[in-house]
This record gives sequence, C-alpha cells and structure tokens, in this order.
Amino acid sequence: MNNSVQFQEEKKVQISKLKKQNDFLEELKKGNNQSNILNETQFKEIEDILDQNKKYLKKIETNEFEIAIVGLEKAGKSTFANALIENEILPSAPERCTFTSTRLISGNDSATIEFYNKEEFNEIFIELLREIKYPSDGVNYENLDLHEFKKYFDKLGETDVSLHKNHIGKTDEEVCDILNSRSKLTLNGEIIKFSGDDLLSSDFQSYIKGEDHDTSKPRSVKKIEIQSSKLQQLQTAVIYDVPGFDSPTQIHERQTLERLKEADAIILVTNVGRNPSIQGTTLKIINNNTDSDGIPLKDKLFVFGNQLDTANSTEEAQGNTEILSNDVEKYQIGEKKRVFVGSALKHLIEKGVTEKEYNSTVDVSSGINEIRDELINYYENERFEIIKRKIDVNKKKLQELFKDVLQNVDFGNSENFAEDERGKITRVAYKDIECALDNALTTFKSELKNEIWEEEYFSNKFRNEIEEGNYFVEVTPEMIRKSSISQDDSITRDVPVEKINQSIRTGLHKDFLSEFSILIQNITDNKSKDIEVNLLRTFTNAVLINSSPVKYDEVEIHCEKFIQDVTSEIAHDKGRFIYLIERFSRDVFDILISYPLLSEDRHTKFIEAKKEFNYLDNFYKKGRGSLIRLILIGHDKKDFLGGFNKLDLTIKLAKFAGGLTTSFGSSSKVVEQAQKAVKYLQSSNEEQAITDVKELVEGEKRSTTEAEILEEINRDINNLRSILKEAVVPAANLEQPFLNSVDKQIKLLISSFQNHHSKNSNKFDSFISRVVPIIKENELNSINSKVEARKLMQEHLQKMKELKL
Repeated sequence: MNNSVQFQEEKKVQISKLKKQNDFLEELKKGNNQSNILNETQFKEIEDILDQNKKYLKKIETNEFEIAIVGLEKAGKSTFANALIENEILPSAPERCTFTSTRLISGNDSATIEFYNKEEFNEIFIELLREIKYPSDGVNYENLDLHEFKKYFDKLGETDVSLHKNHIGKTDEEVCDILNSRSKLTLNGEIIKFSGDDLLSSDFQSYIKGEDHDTSKPRSVKKIEIQSSKLQQLQTAVIYDVPGFDSPTQIHERQTLERLKEADAIILVTNVGRNPSIQGTTLKIINNNTDSDGIPLKDKLFVFGNQLDTANSTEEAQGNTEILSNDVEKYQIGEKKRVFVGSALKHLIEKGVTEKEYNSTVDVSSGINEIRDELINYYENERFEIIKRKIDVNKKKLQELFKDVLQNVDFGNSENFAEDERGKITRVAYKDIECALDNALTTFKSELKNEIWEEEYFSNKFRNEIEEGNYFVEVTPEMIRKSSISQDDSITRDVPVEKINQSIRTGLHKDFLSEFSILIQNITDNKSKDIEVNLLRTFTNAVLINSSPVKYDEVEIHCEKFIQDVTSEIAHDKGRFIYLIERFSRDVFDILISYPLLSEDRHTKFIEAKKEFNYLDNFYKKGRGSLIRLILIGHDKKDFLGGFNKLDLTIKLAKFAGGLTTSFGSSSKVVEQAQKAVKYLQSSNEEQAITDVKELVEGEKRSTTEAEILEEINRDINNLRSILKEAVVPAANLEQPFLNSVDKQIKLLISSFQNHHSKNSNKFDSFISRVVPIIKENELNSINSKVEARKLMQEHLQKMKELKL
C-alpha cells in the first residue's frame, strides 16, 4: 500500500470527512421522529447515502479492493482467475455454467455456498417470465406446465417477432431448463461449507459447473465465497468471477453489469490467440455504462488477452497483440498501459498448480505477473482517486438533498466580517488570488488556443467521426425491397421506381439531419464539458495559491458557482454550434439526399442555392468545380472519365447523366451531345456544362430499376460524406467560434477582478468574502470563535446548511 505522507494525510482527510458526515446523518436519522425535518422520501435518501458512505469508509480503512473478472465464451476467464490466485479452484470455462458470481478472498482455504429459498428463487423465475410477457399471475416454477410454456413461446414468434427474436435461445431455454430440473433444486436457504482439499473435489465443483448436463445444483446457489491462502500478493482484494457478457438471459446480463459497476477494477479476458478484436457486445457495455456514482466503467478497465500461445506463429501472435491494443485505444474503452497478453494456463503449469497437458505453437510470457503488478500499482494509486470521485458524487447527492430540505428556511444575513484584522487578511488574500488568477487564466487560454488550432481539434474529430462512426449508413437491397412493397399500390407488376427513390430519400433526409445534429452536438458538448472541468480546476488551484489542498473541495464549490454566475450568459449551450455548421451543410443534405439524381427538383435546388454551392466548391479539391459535378451528375470528372475509349466514355457519361437504355449506342446525336457535355465538364464553365448536361438527359429515363436506385442513392450518400469532410468542415471552421466563446468567458472572469467598475466586480468581491475565511482558516481562528459559537446554536437545520461535506 502507498505509505507516502501525502497519501496518508489525504486518507485521514477522507476518513475524517466521511465519519463527520456519517455521525451527523446518524444523528439526523435518530432525531427525525421528533424534528420531522425529513419526509419519507428524503429519509430513504439519507439512508442510501449513509450506506454508500459506510461502504466507502470501509474500503478506505481496510484497503478493500474489489476486482471483477469478465469475458466472453472460450476466453479462458476462469483459468485466468485461477492463474491470478495460483490455485485451481474454479473449473475451466467450457465446463462452467454458474448463474451467480463467485467471490474469492484471502483466507484459510475454505468455501461457503448459500442456497436460495423458494421465495427468492421464484422471484427470479417470475422475472424471467415477465421478460417475455408471459402471464405470471398465480404461476411459479413448481406449477408452470412445460408444454404450455413452449406453446406460448412458439406463438410469440408470430405475435411479437421482436420480443421473440431478442429472447430465443436465451430466456426460453433458461425457463425450460429450470422446469426440467425443478425436482432436483435445493431451495432451502441453507449454507454449506467446504475446506482444504474438498475445494478440489467434484462435490464442491458441481455447485459451480453442474453434473452431466444437470444444472440443478448451480441454479440453486445464491452465493459462493471462496477463501484462498494463495492470495498473499492481493491480500485485501475481493475477486469476483462474473458470468460473461454472453450470459443466457437478460437478467444475468444485468446482474453482471451491476457487479461491474460495484467493482474497483474490471479485468476483461479475451481470446487474443484466435479472436483478437474487441467484440461489439463488450464495447457497448463498457462504453455506454457508468457505475452508480457516475464513474465510467472504462476508467477502471484492464484487458488481458489470454491464450496468446494458441496463435499459429510468432508473427500472428505479435499482430494479434497489436490488434487488441489498438482496439482498446481506437474504441476508447481503456488505456494501452492496461492491456496485457499471455497465457493463464502456462502460468498455472509453471507454478505447478495444474497437471494439464500444455501444447504451444509459439513461446510467450504468461503475462500474469505483469497484470498482477499493474493491479497492485493501480490499487495503491489510482484506485484511491476513483474512490474519492465516488465520495464526491455521494457528497453532491447529499448537498442536493440538503438544498431541498433548506429551500424554505430563512437563515438571515451573512456574518459581518468588517473587523479590522479580518479586513487585513482579506485584502492580502484578495491581491494574491487576483494575481494568481490572472496568470492562470491567461496561461489556460493560451494553451487551449494552441491545442485547438494545432490539432485542428474539431475539424479532425468531425472528419474521424464521419469516417469511422456509424453515421450516414448506405442503403441496403432489403430497404429497397421493403420500400418497393410499401409503395406498390398498383395491380400491375410495374415497379414504382420514382416512388421508391423518393420514399427512401425522404426517410434518409430526416434521419441524416438528426444524426448530423447529434454528431455536432456530441463533439462540441463533450469538449465544452472537458474545458469546463479544466477551467474550474485551474481557477480553484489559483484561488488556493499558498493554501492547504485539504480545502480544495470546499473552495471548488464556491469557484464553480462564481464562474457560473459570471459566464452564464455566454457559456456553452447544448447544441449551440449546430446552427453554424448547418448554415454550410443544409443545402448539401437537401440536394444530395432529398432529390433524385438528374431530377428537375435537384436542378432547381442547385439554381436556388448556387452561391452556397459555389462557395463550398472553393474548399473542395481546390475549387475546380468538382463539388458541382458531384451534386449534378454524381461523379467528379476524374472518377469517371479516365481509362475509357470514346464509345465507352459516351456510354458511361450517358448512364451517369440520365440512365439511358443500351439502344442509344448508334445514335450520333446522343454521342455528339455527350462529347459536348464532356468538353464542358472538363472546362471551368460550370453554368454552360450544367445546361448541356440537362439537355443531354432531357426526355431520357433516370434510374429504372431497383438496383440502379440502390447504386444512385449510395453514391449520393458517399458524396455527402466526402463533401461534409472536405468542404463543410473547413468552411464552418468550428475552432474559431469555439475559441471565441471560451475567450469571452475568460475575459469576463479576468475583468471581474481587474476592472472594479465592471458589472461582475461585486460578484468577485462577494466570492472573495466567502473563500478567504476557508483558505485562511488558521489566521482567522482567533476571530472565528463568535461565528463558530453561532453555528453551534443552529441545531439540525443549521448543521445541514453549514456542514462542510
């Protein structure tokens, strides 16, 4: 454990803070019957906050370290857990059918298994039925008829296709397995114990892996706790071997997610030897979830690429390792320094824990010692920071609760701080803070400006999201087929091509605009939140110049309120930059997505927004008319002119321009018109070229088949992505308005203390009067006695208001 003086001091501060909160909350709970300060809902919130505080206090005092090990099928998750503790207690994954987490702690080589009682098990069973909307009134696991259940689920495939699809092979099999094994279930709520060599016996392990395809024993188990003497290097760790992301039911998926949220560290075990890429299910769960205190799961994630020795060659092993590491960074689910690879089985064999046969195609390090060392390092350092963040989140909940209780309470005017000595201390502190803020904010602005401009942050982020994100997805043949069916109101077999084309485009236009707004909002809002946090940290550190960091949290609250008061009118609003970028992109969306290629509507739209398109063309490929050609004929000249003889060129141009039938090949008039169009398309005379293209296709058919519609729309979608990246992004130049907004905020903050006639000068004076007593507490102790005496008289309500959380 980290034993530095600073760490121990911070630990004492956190323990003291939590105990102070808990003592008051206990007092508040105890006296609430007489005071009636809290209503029923508030009382329950106080209990929840107190429970969380006690959990955090225990973690800090005992150095408890919860580790959740999770992985997909055949990743060797249980083998990895065995390797980590160097004890072959857990059966390997292929045998595993546990339906609850297995808890591993340091101890005397014993195990405790607790069974469900009938009521607890039936609650879980009924929840399974509710997942698939099975009528559950009066039904339980003992009386449900298996045949009736199968009949219901089969019919669900007709009555609710989506629900059936989400649960087939999962919840239905889960229910059927319970019904088939119900006579063997042990549901007495009892506890049985094993010790010593019994932990390796088939009797004990049957409660984890079952017996001969019989799952009645593991299904009956509510909790499994194993104590191992092999956990000497992680003595304060609590390790949970968690059911995988591919668990058979949504209930167990939720249970797994809850365990991940509670853990201090998560170890994701993958099969890097055979399947190095991170799975979509894993990405979704890790990226889209935070724990109960708002901490992202990815902040506490470790990745172990297991079974590296099953790769076909050393080169493949190295390549797979790089793929795994790059995936972790690419999908932003963790840090490269927390990615490890190796072979858990090799470690067990090297340590003499198992006698299993070991065959390896490549020689690799087991990797277990490395990840264990990093876990210990994380445990001694970053883990404490995460717990502090959790404590802060809980603190904010308590603050909001107190605010709700105190909203109608009038405490009168603030204390009078006009005493001479207090005034002197305040004036010196005022000058120190003013100077520190000026330097810190100026530096902050300069560094941010360099970061945004040098990295072209928004432009590159925007391009990358369009390139790699799931935006503006191409149309599929299935979408064409469904639209064809929905648009066909004729009794003939004719395909309503134009209706299909327009119908699909109408839907795409609406969806794409929505996607685009979300994309812009996410990019700017996320960066704005990051800047807000950094600005608050910079501001608070400057205010605390020459002061104890112990007061940081207390001072930060006042800094945050002051910044909000001063900058609220110009601070970042959700989606504020959407209008700016839509200014340059809306016409592009309209003309490429709403209107079919070579239609009169597309031509009319171009005429209406000609200046806008000409402006964007200046940014697209050096402004040589390429963007105009993409809009009007679907292709830049370089994409469709090179590599064709005259006849092929004429045919290809005609097809792109108007979808002419193949019979036109002998028409000298069409050939002449096409050649004329090519000439103008190669020139810089865009207006004349447009006119001639229109003449070329007048009277001819556009896309006449479903396949042609598919090709046409997807070409427009790809052109849309290209124009957004290469024209709209540089035209909008998001970096400038964004920096301008931040610059205005910082100027207002600086002006509040530099310009004593500014409208925010009084706010800064009030702010100083609140924070100086906090950061200059030692100097003010002698004159704070009256203030402290008054606080003691406030009883519960005053304690709520004055309690420093």
